[in-house]
Amino acid sequence: MRKIALISVLLALAGLAWYFIAGAKPSEGQTASMPQGDEQQNLIVVTPWEITSTDPSKSGFIFQRLQLAETLVDAAQNADLQPMLAQSWSANDQGDVWTFVLRDGVKFHDGSPLTADDVVKSLDVALTKPTALESALISKITAIDSKTVEITLEKPLMSFPAYLAHATSIILAKSSFDDNNEVKELIATGPYYVTKIEPPQKIEQKAFADYWGEKAKIQDVTYLANSRSETRTLLAQSKPNYLVFTLDSASLARLQQDPNLQVKSKSLSRTIQYKVNAKNPLFSDVNVRQALSDAIDRQGIAQSVMRADNAAANQILPPIFKDWQINTPTQTPDPQAIKQRLLDLGFTADANGMLQKEGKPFKFTLRTFSDRPELPIIATALQAQWKKIGVDVDVSVGNFSEIPAGHQDGTLEMALYARNYGMTPDPVGSLIEDFDPKGSDWGVMNWQDSELSDSLSKLETTKDNDSDNNIATKQKVSKIIYDERPIVPVVYYQQNAAAHKSLKGLEIDGLERNFYLNKLSW
Repeated sequence: MRKIALISVLLALAGLAWYFIAGAKPSEGQTASMPQGDEQQNLIVVTPWEITSTDPSKSGFIFQRLQLAETLVDAAQNADLQPMLAQSWSANDQGDVWTFVLRDGVKFHDGSPLTADDVVKSLDVALTKPTALESALISKITAIDSKTVEITLEKPLMSFPAYLAHATSIILAKSSFDDNNEVKELIATGPYYVTKIEPPQKIEQKAFADYWGEKAKIQDVTYLANSRSETRTLLAQSKPNYLVFTLDSASLARLQQDPNLQVKSKSLSRTIQYKVNAKNPLFSDVNVRQALSDAIDRQGIAQSVMRADNAAANQILPPIFKDWQINTPTQTPDPQAIKQRLLDLGFTADANGMLQKEGKPFKFTLRTFSDRPELPIIATALQAQWKKIGVDVDVSVGNFSEIPAGHQDGTLEMALYARNYGMTPDPVGSLIEDFDPKGSDWGVMNWQDSELSDSLSKLETTKDNDSDNNIATKQKVSKIIYDERPIVPVVYYQQNAAAHKSLKGLEIDGLERNFYLNKLSW
């Protein structure tokens, strides 16, 4: 215990040291006033995400959010697809050949024009990496002319344009790659260009004067990665040119009381959920899975942990995916009634009121990890709520990798994690992966449903994705998952950001794709 306390003190001191090294010297409870002159033009963006490589398959999501690089397809805040580097796209009747027409007047940061050959090169390299394009089953990418790209798939995929909105599908100039197809220099098309990359923590960037779209107003931006939430909170209250993302919910009240700060929060396309091993006798009965889910006080967890009133998750996909939403009952858990449901299923209660069946206690291990600080807290809340119905839960906080490892070796009983359903703006691809009949590391374990698989397959191959029939199919998928509960949502994840009030235009992207830096001004 003393060792843990010592480590905590050392980490806190390290965070404070980083804070003062950065030049932050705020008054007690105050943020420094807005600087005047040249310093006013500089913005420092702070997040927890380190730059591990210039390879888009590893750090493309950072380059995309910083608006250094762009994709063929973009997505609006309501998850509807919209043009980006491709001004239009179309498919053949079968949906296995797609044609993309490039936007006119787009220049790379070195001044060269965007061509179909650049697109082919970037996507061909992406196909050799662990990227979202792997799941699209691309067989050939061809430049038809300087402005037209044709992509042939091994099978129909009507959600294919959404894959080209993924951060690993960013388009770079051919000159970005060396002879081994490694990125030697990040030459892209965004409203900002790189002047210096210092992995794992720092990027310096400047506004690109020849950007094809809305030009950036703040000329100089520095990106800093810092993994400690406490330090990010301190930085938000230090110099007024900091823009800080991914603040822990416990810090929000403090920051909201600072009269010089603006604090924004938004529900994301990310669900905090748990999966069960449906082969385990405790979870093989859908009635037991439903009882465990019904015992969760989601609203209480949303308010006390996420500090948000609208974060309770009664269905797997967040509200941003409007076509998938179904009506679900909202009710306060009744532990005694739920416990009685389990007793009616053949469980018995011991002298302490804990459930057992055939002499074996209703006990299991819930695995989670601390990379996202909310997860262990939510796991502890679930442990306490399930104890009220006589279920004994051990919470194991380990490494991120232990969940897929436990899935693969069969030792996993239950896992709590956060799943981003907006990696591609159309969640069909994520659901197909997660609910594959053979299972998925971050999806179902020893569970399948033929009706669900057929419905997802229909969504893959039906051409009119806006038809009433397709919306009905999407809602059918949501209903099956809700009824069967092999994966159970708890709360929707919130993004929190803070900046000085003098920063204008601050907006949070619910799909976690864009910081909208080009819209910001002082």
